[in-house]
Amino acid sequence: MPEIELKIKSRDFSTLVECVKAARPDADLKLIERAFRYSEEKHRDQKRLSGEPYIIHPLEVAIILAHQNMDSITISAALLHDVVEDTGTTLEEISKLFGADVAALVDGVTKISSLKKKTIIDIQKDQAETLRKMLMATVNDARVIVIKLADKTHNMRTIFFQPPHKQERMANEVLEIYAPLAGRLGMSKVRSELEDLAFKVLHADDYRSIKEKMALIQRSELEAYLDEVRTLLREKLGDLRIEAHVFGRVKHYYSIYRKMVAQNKTFEEIFDIRAVRIITNEVRDCYAILGAVHTLWSPVPNRFKDYIAMPKTNMYQSLHTTVIGPGNHFLEIQIRTKEMDITAELGIAAHWAYKEKLSIQHKESSIISDITRWREELNDSRDFISDLKMELYQEEVFVFTPKGKIVKLPKGSTPIDFAFVIHSEVGSHCVGAKINSKLSPLKTELTSGDIVEVLTNQKGHPSETWLKYVKSSTAKHHIRSWLRKHSPDYEKQVPEKADEKADKVRPKNKPEPKYDISIPNEEVMKIRHFSGKSNSGVIVEGHTNVMIRLSQCCQPIPGDNIIGFITRGRGITVHKKNCPSLVRLADEKERFINILWAEAQETTYPVKIAVYAVDRQNLLKDIADRIAELNVNILKIDADVTPGGDAAFKFVIEVSSLSHVTHITNDLRKVKGVRRAQKLNEKVVLK
Repeated sequence: MPEIELKIKSRDFSTLVECVKAARPDADLKLIERAFRYSEEKHRDQKRLSGEPYIIHPLEVAIILAHQNMDSITISAALLHDVVEDTGTTLEEISKLFGADVAALVDGVTKISSLKKKTIIDIQKDQAETLRKMLMATVNDARVIVIKLADKTHNMRTIFFQPPHKQERMANEVLEIYAPLAGRLGMSKVRSELEDLAFKVLHADDYRSIKEKMALIQRSELEAYLDEVRTLLREKLGDLRIEAHVFGRVKHYYSIYRKMVAQNKTFEEIFDIRAVRIITNEVRDCYAILGAVHTLWSPVPNRFKDYIAMPKTNMYQSLHTTVIGPGNHFLEIQIRTKEMDITAELGIAAHWAYKEKLSIQHKESSIISDITRWREELNDSRDFISDLKMELYQEEVFVFTPKGKIVKLPKGSTPIDFAFVIHSEVGSHCVGAKINSKLSPLKTELTSGDIVEVLTNQKGHPSETWLKYVKSSTAKHHIRSWLRKHSPDYEKQVPEKADEKADKVRPKNKPEPKYDISIPNEEVMKIRHFSGKSNSGVIVEGHTNVMIRLSQCCQPIPGDNIIGFITRGRGITVHKKNCPSLVRLADEKERFINILWAEAQETTYPVKIAVYAVDRQNLLKDIADRIAELNVNILKIDADVTPGGDAAFKFVIEVSSLSHVTHITNDLRKVKGVRRAQKLNEKVVLK
């Protein structure tokens, strides 16, 4: 162990005060000092492995957060983040002394520690992404994650006091869970430090080699080279009267190593070690600077990225270009505004800095007013984390098996869903469940963090009642399959119940309404009045002035074989002839009617297509550009991630026919990384 690593620079409370004052002159120093004194007293008899008083750890975590411009409540919670778990202090006491907001953050950090203890000791790679999602899904305030990341950062800075086996486990955990989580939150500075600290533990020789080579080129030509670049840029920007600051940027060690491994290259072959960052005031200046850069040096083809027009999901915005710089060396240049630079470094932590500054100036509490519309609408931390989680996190819960394996389920799932995910036989013979070691009804809704144990019996079997309580398609499929096989009357009961339901809502003793009634716009996709052949796209044989509705269940479009069904009170519904919904209507043959697609029409129809692809930078932009090149209008986009890690996009687009859809999906399969592109027979909902 190098001697220099054993020299720890201990800091005291005055250091924290100086950091807080520098970042936030308006901070509540009294609250912060009370939290420090309380934590110091509670941890009085505890020591770290280094032999230092334990209070050094929460103090250093608070200092890290102060450097990130975090608010007084977050810093106070950081000082107290271990007192509930390690000293027996209650949350009620924290709430009484420091307020509900501080207590909520302390509770969140404590829950994360509790969740981690429930998992297996060595996180497997296929579980790491699930655990990251689980951490996001279980917290109600993003500041909990920010505190936890600061906690991990300080632990990694002092990791050399741990025994070797524990160092390796902690480093793997950081690389698999916490560094990617920091990246997801846009906290690039935190992610870089965590990755380098873990890299140093797991690949010490490679770390040392890269560090020595970086030090060598920095001492020799790199600094002189970057000085030349900065001088040329400043002169050019001065001529254009653009105010900007030019900095040299050093790529962090793990990033270099990862690129060397992924691309099978040597250190000398990594071309973006030389990099420059240009910080300016206005978005328009970013593009003007880009033009100036390209007049100075030739751009490298396919190495330009516009993250200003299309920000990353973690809020990152910047222009990236690689040019052939002085001496014919590859030179990477990043161009962004001051606000974008702060967001790029601090990510989600920048939210509270902007929020408080704007609040002081009596402005609307947005994050960065001129960046993206969705961020403008976020008014507090709860809105922010809710939006950040996206539908992927909001619609999932994460629970544990008794052995610590994480199971992902749809929101609202019950132990029955859990049982069928474990195995179809476990689900089929489920008779009861324990949630957190307590017997619980099978209809109990599960929440993230629950430990679920299924009780089975060979005589147990599914019941039709279970269908009321399950959310997952897997459970519904197995339950229905069992009922069809073992309950002969089940299929007959299904259409009878559907008919009974329709009769209940149908007015009694009243004549059926005419088919030309009006239908609310929000309930239909396309409605037209017909008089024989019209420009609407459909011909109804033998009928005039009839209301037509394209079925939502199968989305018929020109080219599909179709049939009409005369509904009670809603005109004629157009279905594909192979639509599964028609099975339950088979006994009402007299209500079917022949319909045809008219000849060439200019009518367009909204349909949903799915695109699955290997995730990469600019993927969504490339797909959207390809659709635009086909002169197709995009009405809506949803993005998700498959269990295998691929990107999954759902587009609602306007098409003229089935052959038009086929042409589009065939063309999309040519986009780099796209595995599948297909039409989906799902209800189209435009919001």
